[in-house]
Amino acid sequence: MPATEEPLPRDVLLALQEDRRTEAIALLRMREGISEEEAEARIDRYLEENPPTRLRGAGIIARSKLNALIWLGLIVIMALVYLLLIG
Repeated sequence: MPATEEPLPRDVLLALQEDRRTEAIALLRMREGISEEEAEARIDRYLEENPPTRLRGAGIIARSKLNALIWLGLIVIMALVYLLLIG
C-alpha cells in the first residue's frame, strides 16, 4: 500500500492556481528542502490528480482588472454606437 503524500503548502497551491509552475517548484523546494527533481515530481503528481480548470465568463473578468476594463470599454463603445444609430 503506497504511503500517502502530505499535501502541498498553501503558497505552492496558490502559485499553481495562477499558472506559475516554476515559482511553485521553487517554493516547494524551499519549504520542504528537497531537490528540484523531487519537487517537479510532486508538482506533476499533484497536477495529474487535480487537473487545473480554466476560467470562463465572469471568472476571467474577476481575476484581472485589465480584462474588466476591456469589457467595460467594449460595453461603453457598443452603447455609444447604439445611441448614434438610433439618434
